[in-house]
Amino acid sequence: MTLFNTGSVFLQQGNFEEALSYFQDAARQGPDIEEPYLASGQVYERMGRFGSAKQMYRLVLEINPGSIEALIRTAHILEREGDYHQAVRVFQTAIEINPQAVPPRLGLALLYDHYDMFDEAKEAYEALLEQEPFHPAARVNLDRLLFQLGEYPGATGML
Repeated sequence: MTLFNTGSVFLQQGNFEEALSYFQDAARQGPDIEEPYLASGQVYERMGRFGSAKQMYRLVLEINPGSIEALIRTAHILEREGDYHQAVRVFQTAIEINPQAVPPRLGLALLYDHYDMFDEAKEAYEALLEQEPFHPAARVNLDRLLFQLGEYPGATGML
């Protein structure tokens, strides 16, 4: 854990190369522990090396196929790369793995919203609000969407 903690300090300081070096050393010492791979993926993301980040998240998913965080991070990278359809599939996989998890539901709703898929976005926001009725981002975004669709009388009242 000392290597991992030292890498975390370097990451917080923005020293990505040093952080990556420590995380890689930690991964070599505990190849079946997901945290160093997840942290390495985050470093690669911050460096703009998305292919390497996705590879780290794949390793996390080999260790823990139910890692919602690795799936969400992968989906965000796929969206940045313009692979919208694959990003949707990854978010949906995360929701299937853990139907109670809010972050993949919000990610999916925001993705639909961003690409003007209003019906899908509305459904996704409503599903999220069934899970967590007072989620502020979901409420505000759903209200905005309903207003845009001319359905403002049915808005949730947060605007």
